[in-house]
Amino acid sequence: MENKKYVVWGVGHRGRLLYELLGRERIIAFIDSNPEKVGKTYEGCPIIDYNTYKEKYMSYVLIISIAFGGGVTKLLEEDNIFYFSVEKCPPEFMGYGLYTARRVLGGKRLDVPDHIVLYGCTLYTVLIYERLRAEGYEDISVFLPSSMREKTRTMFTELFPEICIAQVDQIGSKKILLTEKVKQLEPELEDASVTDIVDWTQYIPDYHNQKIEALKDKYKGKRCFIVATGPSLTYEDLACLNKHQEFCISMNSIYTCFSETQWRPDCYTVLDADGVLLWQDQYSKMKDIPYKFIADSQPYFDYTQLDDSWYVYHSILDDYSIRNMLFSDDFSSKVYNGATVVYVCVQLAVYLGFQEIYLLGVDYNYQKGKKNHFTKQVEPDEMFDGMNQQDRIQGISYVAFQKANEYALEHHIKICNASRKTCLDVFEQIDFDTLFIN
Repeated sequence: MENKKYVVWGVGHRGRLLYELLGRERIIAFIDSNPEKVGKTYEGCPIIDYNTYKEKYMSYVLIISIAFGGGVTKLLEEDNIFYFSVEKCPPEFMGYGLYTARRVLGGKRLDVPDHIVLYGCTLYTVLIYERLRAEGYEDISVFLPSSMREKTRTMFTELFPEICIAQVDQIGSKKILLTEKVKQLEPELEDASVTDIVDWTQYIPDYHNQKIEALKDKYKGKRCFIVATGPSLTYEDLACLNKHQEFCISMNSIYTCFSETQWRPDCYTVLDADGVLLWQDQYSKMKDIPYKFIADSQPYFDYTQLDDSWYVYHSILDDYSIRNMLFSDDFSSKVYNGATVVYVCVQLAVYLGFQEIYLLGVDYNYQKGKKNHFTKQVEPDEMFDGMNQQDRIQGISYVAFQKANEYALEHHIKICNASRKTCLDVFEQIDFDTLFIN
């Protein structure tokens, strides 16, 4: 079968990953919303705008590579344009854990039965179909989830006429390979033999970090502070935390305050793939922070350069974990994104055993052109923090905080928001100063 060619929406490290995955011959063009990039090339491919795609490239399937859809999905659906989202693929397709996955799985052949049904309708589904056909498998079909809209189902079959679409009564004893994560299969498939090949954690034991596992419940029953970088945070707050020797977990650009305070967090946490690269010049300077946690989210960062004080954790961002908002109780094996590093810090605090968790500097009031951090930032907010889709990100993080609160209540953990100014109303709000009254 002839492999399909694509147009990728998004010129960034995710687009670069797709270029490496699919190959130059399969990517016709890139779309970008930034007019300064349009008309240039990326990895030898033209960069076009959306109107040009509709005029000249409509015969090529779109792949959205930007985080959380970037506001693009609604536009495409309104225009009845079929697309794949890379977030419906395994997280490794966006770089999460990819440096480990390449080492463990690189070059391995798929070992599957002769009669196969692929369940799903994603880019990953199509790529697995192509690979199996290339490896000589002939009896392969695709079962499209019943949750798909009829219009989308029709567009898929028209765009991929070479793919055999399976019906329920045609499956019989065939093996089903799950290529799209779903909460529950159709009732008619409940008795089928199903193998999940979307969740790569079961095939990559190296994602489990034994150093992190050794920290489980180390601070059981104690309290901690998760110190974010919102503008309501003050140096007086940090001095108070330092004076009382409170255990603190902080994040990202918090290091920009170190020259002005003796306070240091006990844990430093990085999640964002761009941040992993952006702040790397500071990593070697953080000698006085006992625990430093860094996500395996950046495929173009050399994690082997980190010293033993760093703990690499496996981070997961995909459409399924966001739509269902998953919370990890095993930080040593996997951690869910939640669209905010604060959510990661909550999962870490729970794993370390803290019974009382207080948020500080979580203003939750991000605004374009406003002061959004309590110190001057190295990077412009507009460039780094995705201002073009901040409402979408904030909406996702709100659901994440709801999930954290739900988990905490179920496990008798107290989470309070001690930020001096905050728009986050999920957790009980408490006056920071009252926490230090004997």
